[in-house]
Amino acid sequence: MIRLYSETSFFENQEISLDEKQSHYIQNVMRLHQGDEILLFNGRQGEWKARISGVSKKTITLLLLSQSSVQRQEGDLWLLFSPLKPKRQEFLVEKATELGVSCLCPLRFERTNFFKVNVEKMQAHVREAAEQCGRLTLPEIKPLVSFPELLKNWPHNRLLFFGDESLTSPVLSTLTLDAQKPCAFLVGPEGGFTSSELALLKSHEVVQGVTLNSHILRAETAALVGVAYFQMIAERS
Repeated sequence: MIRLYSETSFFENQEISLDEKQSHYIQNVMRLHQGDEILLFNGRQGEWKARISGVSKKTITLLLLSQSSVQRQEGDLWLLFSPLKPKRQEFLVEKATELGVSCLCPLRFERTNFFKVNVEKMQAHVREAAEQCGRLTLPEIKPLVSFPELLKNWPHNRLLFFGDESLTSPVLSTLTLDAQKPCAFLVGPEGGFTSSELALLKSHEVVQGVTLNSHILRAETAALVGVAYFQMIAERS
């Protein structure tokens, strides 16, 4: 069944109107008609069944029927990364959403090659991925900030792991973590961390380097491997 995200609060027998883009998708792409049912979620109230109650040229009206799934508690994993080329970043954002990341944090490093982050486009990719994969929330998207600024304001209760290419750090998949403790995973820029950035990382008390693989991975590959490891660790904890 088709799933759509809506910011509206949900109540039984409430009628809501979809925006023009969603209405076009329902009517012209999926070819649904009055009386057909879809699923809605808003990130707060679980998942709801809704029936198409009205159809016009640009607007679809839905009647909320009942809650089909309650809101579940999801993991609290942030993904920190240096901006990538648009297509590669789109892939990263989509897959990170599917894997359950709670927050996406683009960072500017000394060796960052791309400095533009289109938050609106990222939000659209996040929403579409969440609709497709069945999760009930959308990851938060932070504005682009510099790496030193991020560390300066880093929350003391959130562990920060980063991909360390030196191979002297423990392998991430072997770690034992408290699944309830908030964590973050940092992937550096394609040119790697500078010596000053590494020193800054290693001087921070809640930061730990980890090894992912014996090979050198592309940034988006490293990010997704790391996220998948964290999900695996959380599930076995």
